[in-house]
Amino acid sequence: MEFNEDLGQFIFEKDGLIFAWDEEPDDDISNVVDVLTQNYRLHLDAIAEFMLPDLQQMYGDIDVETVKEKIGKPIIDYDNGRVSYIEQSFDNVHIFEFEFLDDAFEELQYFSVDG
Repeated sequence: MEFNEDLGQFIFEKDGLIFAWDEEPDDDISNVVDVLTQNYRLHLDAIAEFMLPDLQQMYGDIDVETVKEKIGKPIIDYDNGRVSYIEQSFDNVHIFEFEFLDDAFEELQYFSVDG
């Protein structure tokens, strides 16, 4: 775990996913990270499908596989229930975000594009 000046958060990276906290977690967060990593990977197709309609409006005829390839490394902000993609390769300008309401990534809402 380290403090990232650019994000202003404590971060931990595992298996290509970045986890972020506003305050340094007191407890051992390995169980939370393991569950989130597994569930994010398990539901990646559904996550891409959730973002697809908005991304199609911006980038035209794309599919779920294209979304998965181009969204880049997620930053999972557990405290705020938000996933951000700041290194996406659709245009390298926008930041994609959505909120998750459960640790299983089954309840997603408020997809947004910023930038």
